[in-house]
Amino acid sequence: MKTLLLIPSVLKTGVENAVRHGDHPRMDYHALAGELRQGQGHADLVGYAEVDADSHPLVRLTRRLAGRDAALAMVGFLRGAKYDAIFTNGENVAIPLALLLRNKRRRPAHVTIGHRPSTGKKRLFFGSLRVHDQIDSILLYATTQHDFARSELRITPQKLRRIEFHADEQFFKPRPQIPVNPAQICAAGLEWRDYPTLIAAMESLPDLELRIAAASPWSKHRNETEARTLPPNVSAKRYAYNELRDLYAASAIVAVPLYENDFQAGVTTLLEAMAMGKAVIVTRTTGQTDIITDGVNGLCVAVGDVDGWFEAIRRLQNDVALRIQLGTNALRWVHEHATLNRWSGEITAALRNATAAMRRPDGFTGNAPRTSPDTLPDSVLQRSLSK
Repeated sequence: MKTLLLIPSVLKTGVENAVRHGDHPRMDYHALAGELRQGQGHADLVGYAEVDADSHPLVRLTRRLAGRDAALAMVGFLRGAKYDAIFTNGENVAIPLALLLRNKRRRPAHVTIGHRPSTGKKRLFFGSLRVHDQIDSILLYATTQHDFARSELRITPQKLRRIEFHADEQFFKPRPQIPVNPAQICAAGLEWRDYPTLIAAMESLPDLELRIAAASPWSKHRNETEARTLPPNVSAKRYAYNELRDLYAASAIVAVPLYENDFQAGVTTLLEAMAMGKAVIVTRTTGQTDIITDGVNGLCVAVGDVDGWFEAIRRLQNDVALRIQLGTNALRWVHEHATLNRWSGEITAALRNATAAMRRPDGFTGNAPRTSPDTLPDSVLQRSLSK
């Protein structure tokens, strides 16, 4: 199977040595390409840098008039005949590609990630314009988005499947060599982060320290830790990947405060911390309900609840046994549901299934089978967390 991967970002190159030495996580698009290339498979990656360098007049015109994402879709349209399948890593590329493919007599299979099809513009394209007719499989991270796509957008159920996001289990893993500071809490990311509520709770916890890794390579949300006076026990700055991993490792608690939203905002930080065996506290929003079971593999706080954050933090800070139990269960959950290897396998299966369906007379895609979980024996979990 020949697959074209359209990734709406500047693809990282030259990180292989850092990955091999454990200084940088695997990029998910590299992991997916590697999975697709096993056996007789072939996979090509195209990102923003390739779009910028493309001299085709249609690509250049589209980039000038509609931006990089639409130009990336144009690359897929122009090169699609050479491939069995195209993977788009979000609706921002999937929608323009589907529109371009609408009048094409023969097209490759098209699989995409549906991050948030419930928003206004996407709702129009999926609803009234039915761009999903040119998409064979839509993989969604949040149950709320899966259910919305089925009930409100009327997308064929066989095209929809909920999958888990991922953490690179080879990079984000328990680091027993780093001592845990029982008075340290950390938080990371920018996407829909309600840092004002968390900071307000920390003002009543002067004996504890909150360190915020206030950066995200994807989020367009503003950094709410900037241009404000932080309490003496709160600091915020950017961290490199290996610094972020060490920050997780040294913290007793990882906090993921969120504003209300209907998709899985905060999922990257949440899974990275869980993969390191950390006790996590997360805001329970409409969209963030699929990962944490309150009191089992983490704690949940209501939206905007300063007192709730204070109580959850104090509870975990005072109960070491509960912190260890939640961290153990969190680590197990990630290895059973949300490793990068599993994610790559899920998408590869969806692409192969969609490609096979395109070759059948009925063209029925259906659901790709789930890959088996990357289970981690209890003995390994306990050994990792007890050191």
